Amino acid sequence: MTEPTKPAEPPADETATWGAPAPAGEPKKTWSGRKTAIAAGVAVVIAAGGGAAIWAGTAANGAEQSGMMGGPGGGRVLVGPGGGMPRDTLHGDFVVSDGKGGYRTERTQTGEITEISATSISLTSKDGYKQVYTIDASTRKTGDPKTGETVMVNARVTGDTATATTIGKPGQNQRGGPPGQGQQGPGQQGRY
Repeated sequence: MTEPTKPAEPPADETATWGAPAPAGEPKKTWSGRKTAIAAGVAVVIAAGGGAAIWAGTAANGAEQSGMMGGPGGGRVLVGPGGGMPRDTLHGDFVVSDGKGGYRTERTQTGEITEISATSISLTSKDGYKQVYTIDASTRKTGDPKTGETVMVNARVTGDTATATTIGKPGQNQRGGPPGQGQQGPGQQGRY
């Protein structure tokens, strides 16, 4: 009759290698309650940090509707149709998805109103950039902008024509977010 074989054990003067079974005579090592609690705490901190990083990386996706993103420095980014831009942006064009598989060009400008009528508004930015925007029935205005006031205009650009989509106070939420994010609150109607 043959005897069952045992796994080979390292010679007495060698130490066991990683993954080798524990020597037969030694008890299996376990973690103390304290080590387990510390490991669980570290895991919670890592998970929270990862969750915060994911939130920060995806916040702009939902922030398109919210206007201003808060954060250190009191919210330095104004979120528009194409994403974030510095709150003190004077003017610029950007290309965004039209939601139908194509693209469109949009323009934003902050400047002083030099002329305004029922069908157009002219702005001049601090750096001298001038632009005339068409106003149509779909243009949303907050308040009653007047010549000499500083406003921010967002517009869609088609060829040489820029049609204002929104006209409002710089840094103000022109996309319908809740009060406290640049949106008018109760008792502030008529102001922009």
